[in-house]
Amino acid sequence: MKTVCDNCEEYDIEIKIHSPEQLRRIIKKVKDALDSNKLSYNSFESDRANIGQVSFIELDINGSFPDVIRYYFDCENCGNVFGLMVETYHGQGGKWSKLGKVSP
Repeated sequence: MKTVCDNCEEYDIEIKIHSPEQLRRIIKKVKDALDSNKLSYNSFESDRANIGQVSFIELDINGSFPDVIRYYFDCENCGNVFGLMVETYHGQGGKWSKLGKVSP
Protein backbone atom coordinates (compact mmCIF):
# COMPACT_ATOMS: atom_id res chain seq x y z
CA MET A 1 0.00 0.00 0.00
CA LYS A 2 1.36 3.38 -1.01
CA THR A 3 1.80 5.71 1.98
CA VAL A 4 2.80 8.84 0.07
CA CYS A 5 1.34 10.79 -2.83
CA ASP A 6 2.94 11.72 -6.13
CA ASN A 7 3.62 15.18 -4.67
CA CYS A 8 5.95 13.98 -1.90
CA GLU A 9 7.04 10.55 -3.10
CA GLU A 10 10.61 11.63 -3.90
CA TYR A 11 11.10 12.78 -0.27
CA ASP A 12 10.00 9.46 1.23
CA ILE A 13 13.49 8.21 1.86
CA GLU A 14 15.54 8.03 5.02
CA ILE A 15 18.91 9.68 4.54
CA LYS A 16 21.50 9.46 7.30
CA ILE A 17 23.62 12.60 7.40
CA HIS A 18 27.36 12.03 7.70
CA SER A 19 28.89 15.40 6.81
CA PRO A 20 28.19 19.15 6.65
CA GLU A 21 28.34 18.96 2.83
CA GLN A 22 25.64 16.29 2.78
CA LEU A 23 23.52 18.43 5.13
CA ARG A 24 23.90 21.40 2.77
CA ARG A 25 22.73 19.27 -0.19
CA ILE A 26 19.67 18.11 1.75
CA ILE A 27 18.83 21.65 2.88
CA LYS A 28 19.07 22.80 -0.76
CA LYS A 29 16.74 20.01 -1.90
CA VAL A 30 14.21 20.86 0.82
CA LYS A 31 14.36 24.58 0.02
CA ASP A 32 13.66 23.65 -3.64
CA ALA A 33 10.68 21.56 -2.46
CA LEU A 34 9.32 24.55 -0.55
CA ASP A 35 9.80 26.84 -3.56
CA SER A 36 7.91 24.40 -5.79
CA ASN A 37 5.13 23.91 -3.16
CA LYS A 38 5.80 20.17 -2.87
CA LEU A 39 6.37 20.58 0.87
CA SER A 40 5.48 23.32 3.32
CA TYR A 41 7.51 24.41 6.33
CA ASN A 42 5.80 23.61 9.61
CA SER A 43 7.08 26.52 11.69
CA PHE A 44 4.86 25.69 14.68
CA GLU A 45 6.24 22.18 15.20
CA SER A 46 9.77 23.27 14.29
CA ASP A 47 9.76 26.10 16.83
CA ARG A 48 8.19 23.90 19.46
CA ALA A 49 10.85 21.23 18.96
CA ASN A 50 13.77 23.61 19.28
CA ILE A 51 12.81 26.90 20.87
CA GLY A 52 15.01 29.72 19.67
CA GLN A 53 16.37 28.04 16.55
CA VAL A 54 16.53 30.11 13.40
CA SER A 55 13.65 29.53 10.99
CA PHE A 56 14.43 27.06 8.21
CA ILE A 57 13.51 29.78 5.74
CA GLU A 58 16.28 31.98 7.18
CA LEU A 59 18.85 29.16 7.45
CA ASP A 60 21.96 30.12 5.44
CA ILE A 61 23.12 27.09 3.48
CA ASN A 62 26.65 28.50 3.28
CA GLY A 63 26.85 29.73 6.86
CA SER A 64 27.40 27.98 10.13
CA PHE A 65 24.61 25.84 11.56
CA PRO A 66 23.18 25.79 15.07
CA ASP A 67 24.36 22.90 17.28
CA VAL A 68 21.02 21.13 16.86
CA ILE A 69 18.66 21.30 13.89
CA ARG A 70 15.10 20.07 14.16
CA TYR A 71 12.74 21.08 11.36
CA TYR A 72 9.39 19.69 10.22
CA PHE A 73 7.79 19.80 6.78
CA ASP A 74 4.32 18.78 5.62
CA CYS A 75 2.84 17.55 2.39
CA GLU A 76 -0.43 19.43 2.22
CA ASN A 77 -1.68 17.01 -0.42
CA CYS A 78 -1.58 13.79 1.65
CA GLY A 79 -0.66 14.91 5.18
CA ASN A 80 2.73 13.25 5.47
CA VAL A 81 5.21 14.88 7.82
CA PHE A 82 8.95 14.85 7.14
CA GLY A 83 11.73 15.80 9.51
CA LEU A 84 15.29 17.03 9.35
CA MET A 85 16.94 16.23 12.67
CA VAL A 86 20.69 16.79 12.96
CA GLU A 87 23.17 17.24 15.76
CA THR A 88 25.70 19.47 13.99
CA TYR A 89 28.00 20.16 16.93
CA HIS A 90 30.20 17.19 16.02
CA GLY A 91 29.76 17.71 12.27
CA GLN A 92 27.52 14.73 11.69
CA GLY A 93 24.77 12.67 13.21
CA GLY A 94 21.23 13.00 12.03
CA LYS A 95 18.81 12.22 9.28
CA TRP A 96 16.04 13.24 6.92
CA SER A 97 13.01 10.97 7.17
CA LYS A 98 9.27 10.62 6.93
CA LEU A 99 7.75 10.86 10.40
CA GLY A 100 4.13 9.97 9.75
CA LYS A 101 0.90 11.83 9.08
CA VAL A 102 -0.36 15.19 10.29
CA SER A 103 -2.70 14.72 13.25
CA PRO A 104 -6.33 15.58 12.51
